[in-house]
Amino acid sequence: MFIAAKIAQAINNDTCLHMPISPFSNLLVLCFRTGVAVLTLLLLSNLVGCAKPTAPSQPRAPTVANETRDAEQARWWLLRFRLKRATDGKVNSYLDTLIADQVFSGVIDRYGTDLILWRFHRRWPRDATGHQFSFIFFAPVAVANRLADEVEKEPLLTRLRSEGHLKEFRMDAADPGRETDLAATSDGSWPPELQREWPKFIMGASRMWLGLVRSAAAGYAESDVHARYQAVETELDALWFSEANHAFFHHLSALFGYKPVKVIRRDVMTF
Repeated sequence: MFIAAKIAQAINNDTCLHMPISPFSNLLVLCFRTGVAVLTLLLLSNLVGCAKPTAPSQPRAPTVANETRDAEQARWWLLRFRLKRATDGKVNSYLDTLIADQVFSGVIDRYGTDLILWRFHRRWPRDATGHQFSFIFFAPVAVANRLADEVEKEPLLTRLRSEGHLKEFRMDAADPGRETDLAATSDGSWPPELQREWPKFIMGASRMWLGLVRSAAAGYAESDVHARYQAVETELDALWFSEANHAFFHHLSALFGYKPVKVIRRDVMTF
């Protein structure tokens, strides 16, 4: 307001213009006064506008991650493949890589983010279950049922049954009462926070393992399907033997600050 008053005073003060009076100078004076008047009005408008109290900004609604929304309706499921040992009692462990690539590569690509969490599990002790390959995933009921139906109709399963390799295929739900808990399929002896976060770690590891299987399998595309995945497993065994120390153990140790760790010692180990 102080600035506006000074400008208005200057407009009414003819002595501020030291020039002879003439029609031309009168025109200049008129233009000058008109311009100053317009400028004054603009300044007044801006000053009045600045004087208005600013409305407080409205708080934004919190963004909920898709994983959190979906997890409210999702639960754990386990697709089990019980496999027969070879006639000499050895485990045909290459069958795991065969099923992973030929069945689940496509499933994982098709379902994408509908599979909130997923992983593979391999085991073959000499017990009642024996050799079993599992796909464990966290997804809504409708997604799980559709996915299981697709897997069951895979031609590979028909072939493995007819060849005597596949003893049983089934879908199991996680323990009742815990099936929607992210920690439900983790080892119960671990601390609760580790149980909750571990599925994310093993999903990344499973994705990497599947990528290695797919990459190796591409190099044996002309082979018989069994010979192909036997070769794939041999290649991955060699990769694990030569690279796991640095690529996996060392970098995982580095992530945790190279702190000591208890391990089952059968030989000297360095990470």
